[in-house]
Amino acid sequence: MTGSSIAIAGCTQTETDVPGLEPERELWSFQSIDQQRVSATPAVREGRVYVGSNDHNVYSLAADTGREIWRFETGDEVKSSPAIDDETLYIGSLDHHLYALGLDGTERWSVETGDEVHASPTVTADRVLIGSRDSYLYALESDRGEAIWRRRIGGIVLSKPTVDSEEVYIGGGDGDLVKLHRDDGTIGWRVPTDHRVSVTPTIAGDRVLFADHGDADQGGRVYAVSRADGDPLWTKEVGEGVASSPTVHDGTVYFGSWDTNIYAVDLETGESTWEVDAYGHVSSSPTIADGVLYIGDSWGIVYALDPQTGEAHWRFETGNAVNASPTIVDGVAYIASNDGHVYALDVT
Repeated sequence: MTGSSIAIAGCTQTETDVPGLEPERELWSFQSIDQQRVSATPAVREGRVYVGSNDHNVYSLAADTGREIWRFETGDEVKSSPAIDDETLYIGSLDHHLYALGLDGTERWSVETGDEVHASPTVTADRVLIGSRDSYLYALESDRGEAIWRRRIGGIVLSKPTVDSEEVYIGGGDGDLVKLHRDDGTIGWRVPTDHRVSVTPTIAGDRVLFADHGDADQGGRVYAVSRADGDPLWTKEVGEGVASSPTVHDGTVYFGSWDTNIYAVDLETGESTWEVDAYGHVSSSPTIADGVLYIGDSWGIVYALDPQTGEAHWRFETGNAVNASPTIVDGVAYIASNDGHVYALDVT
């Protein structure tokens, strides 16, 4: 295989008629080995960018230049986004394992699950939580990887767990949103839907927000349910499935859909505030920073939108789908693209 590479301010853009493109925002781009897809959200910590790739590697990059600092090779594609706690990075691989790496790239431990790990881990207190395609959610000791408990969620588990105090919320491939007790994994309640739930649940006050994939006949749905008992509060129907995790800001819920729309709805009622057309399907989850909403689509467009109106401040084009969420740190957006690159964009 050929080596990875770095380019400073000048990747090749595809000619389109997309208005408002600002390629000059690019500070640098990093290319994975053989330009394999980079489809998971990068993590940024103390001047380093950490991200996985379909080339089997986890990378550490210099945040200011994109220079590769180290890479760690797993046994298969890495579609999981890293979680960092203290001096340890946790990330899953399709080789069935969850890895714990030092921030110098050395392996501290790994644990094998029963199937591929597409999901991203969550670290809380003394444990790390990770879902697997084997339908289980695992709770492991964060320092050693020893099993604390394992609970069957149902279907393939692509959802990243959300932890609030002593409770864990996670979606399953069989269509359930599940609430569990963090300490022992006992199930508090299940909310059934008709389709796969792969998004990261979002907690907002007394409610939990999540979405399902829908189908060609039914479309997708975003749900608000009670944290206490899972009772429904409202449901928002859209034209196609939703793999974009809801983001809440100032009483508004933001998400994208495969129907090529980006939505803003009222947190209390689910009523539409605005919706705007993207150029492709939207699986990316919105990120809001400094009063701007950032999101990507399957055309490879990154949008910077006004959260109040949906109007575009600017757009940036990559060479393939942007399914990951933008990561914004210190005026820079770090973008993973299926064109095999990580981009750093100036958003000041």
